[in-house]
Amino acid sequence: MRAKLEVGNTRLAAAVLLVAMLAAAASAVSPTIRLKSNYELALQTQLLTEAVVGNRPRDIYRMFTPTFTAEHSFASFDSAFARWLRGRRIIRASHKVVDIKGPSGYVSSWFVFEGERDYNYVYQNWLNTGRGWQLVWLSRVLDTSFAFGQTDSVGLRKATEAGLRYLLSKPGLELFKAGFRRPDTVVIMRLGQPGEGDYRLDLPVVWVTLEEIRAGVRIPRTQFLLRLALVRLMGDFALVALDVAPTARDFLGRKRRPRGVEVFLKRDGTEWRFLEVGKKW
Repeated sequence: MRAKLEVGNTRLAAAVLLVAMLAAAASAVSPTIRLKSNYELALQTQLLTEAVVGNRPRDIYRMFTPTFTAEHSFASFDSAFARWLRGRRIIRASHKVVDIKGPSGYVSSWFVFEGERDYNYVYQNWLNTGRGWQLVWLSRVLDTSFAFGQTDSVGLRKATEAGLRYLLSKPGLELFKAGFRRPDTVVIMRLGQPGEGDYRLDLPVVWVTLEEIRAGVRIPRTQFLLRLALVRLMGDFALVALDVAPTARDFLGRKRRPRGVEVFLKRDGTEWRFLEVGKKW
């Protein structure tokens, strides 16, 4: 009953959130559309939290993007959810929309199980398709066996290529505020990730492995190395996550921290075009 009291009053929680967002809305970027989107994500995450408390994995499964449900059966998700829950009863629960970047929403839900004091966090990633928010990922519940959106090798390569083009453009490089200039040669680390391939860029591309770097193999002079962290196709949307590792050290001689960015793309026939920037790190 206590858990239900904390997650059950959807209308009141959503109304309070809407007032807060209205007060803080930025007028520069379609505030009405932004408010509606944020409000809808808050409602969806409220429903997901309630479904977790009520042990209703079928309701959670229906929230996933169709690409996920096409590749993973409900039975497999149900088993993963049961392994996480382990028959425990949830006595307290809450959730918070942490951030929205581009079409991606980042949410944290926490749960306290009966007989325990620690919070159990479940982090969520959502995608706004323009027709509502769809669930993309549930940390702690899902593991790497639930990877999806990576079966179309040609589409993955084209999406990665489009993501690289944006990153290497002036607006893309300015995201990092590190004084990066467009390189004469693009140096990419080969990690065996889906989406790696022969890219058609207007710059030469050199691939290098970690073993070659450790062995001291000479590579073209560059301010940074690129690494493909993730590429995922979800219907008419694609996510390309890229790491940017500076090659120069700071004034104390320490290696500089790698940076990274999510680039979202929209399908345009058989190609992909830049849509928005997501999270940066």
